[in-house]
Amino acid sequence: MSLATLLLAACGCALVLTAAPSPAALASPTRTGRPPVAKAGGTGLQFTLENDATTLVQCLVGTSVPIRNAGLVAADSSTGLFTNGATIIGFAGGVALSTGTVQGALGPNSEFGSEGKDHFGAGDPALDQFVDPEDTYDACVLEFEFFTDQPRTIEFDYVFASEEYSEFVGAGFDDVLAFFLNGAGVAQNIARVTAACATVTGGPTSVDNVNCGNQLEPTIAAVNCGCYRNNEWNYLVIPATPPSFDSEMDGFTTVFKASGTTVTGWNTLKIAIADAGDGILDSNVYIRCQSFIVPAAPSTWGRVKAGYR
Repeated sequence: MSLATLLLAACGCALVLTAAPSPAALASPTRTGRPPVAKAGGTGLQFTLENDATTLVQCLVGTSVPIRNAGLVAADSSTGLFTNGATIIGFAGGVALSTGTVQGALGPNSEFGSEGKDHFGAGDPALDQFVDPEDTYDACVLEFEFFTDQPRTIEFDYVFASEEYSEFVGAGFDDVLAFFLNGAGVAQNIARVTAACATVTGGPTSVDNVNCGNQLEPTIAAVNCGCYRNNEWNYLVIPATPPSFDSEMDGFTTVFKASGTTVTGWNTLKIAIADAGDGILDSNVYIRCQSFIVPAAPSTWGRVKAGYR
């Protein structure tokens, strides 16, 4: 007889065994959201808050592309610059736009609860078309004009990340990202899922368009799983296993390349990301600095300051 059994017998106590909670119970999804938790840096992403639209755009386009009229519609702390992203995002640094707070992506990924900052902000009508009948909320929008001397193919690199992964895939919370070139119609969205993810080529980059299914709902099929990187705790085994990347975000796309054709003269690019269904759990986009390429751009253009007409 063990010492524990003798002690229980001596005190007249009863030993009650309870079953371990199921993985599904451990990971029961909640829409309450947890405010961004203060974390002590480390080897993961590093952020600098930045709400000046021109500074963000200059990071994106470099010095060879004339720009003007840079504008930003965003909540405080939802925009910034990041570094140290090579092993997490797929490139070292760039512009970060969030539906919550950019610093909410700091790692490591906490085991229970999801990051969420609801700004109770408006969505974006141009994004609403992609998630109908749901609405968008907490839109973060960076917009600017740039000049090309003739029709040219522009391109730049980006990664979409979200806390909606994976337990809210297919559940009406299809957080969405789009880059609108010279207009707000579907045809002008150049944030399309790349050719390697041909299932939804032409559609927006969103939670429901790029995923490996829903961890808690096996009947929900994966879409473009080859272009998704999981960063979620695995609750289907006990003990649960931690994620691979030093970031709070539960999932990322691989590095995508947006591309589109300009018109001669001034063009408008609108970068918009928003929550869908509600404003609770956050999504982010990371855009590689100076990846905005305009092939054969004349070196003598110089810079046109924002606001110049």
